[in-house]
Amino acid sequence: MITMPVREQNARRFLGIAATLGVLGVALNLNSDDGTLPKIVAALGVATLIWSIHRFGRLGPDQTIVFTEPEPEAPKKKKKKKKRAPDSETGAPEVGS
Repeated sequence: MITMPVREQNARRFLGIAATLGVLGVALNLNSDDGTLPKIVAALGVATLIWSIHRFGRLGPDQTIVFTEPEPEAPKKKKKKKKRAPDSETGAPEVGS
């Protein structure tokens, strides 16, 4: 199992929190009458999302993936040709059929 650095775990956690706050703010805003709390929760979610995306982006690029050299392929086997039965009259193989 590959473990993630603590900074990346925190960045991912904040992304999840920000997304949850945004969805919660929108859901509360749909169900209530012009309240201030849903607007604050939605605005807080958007601000947290911007901050967490910035923080996640500052982690830098992922480590490069190192691929191993492919194993050499086995040489291909030559197909054997089937011999045709000779023609009963001439003794030569049949042509065309």
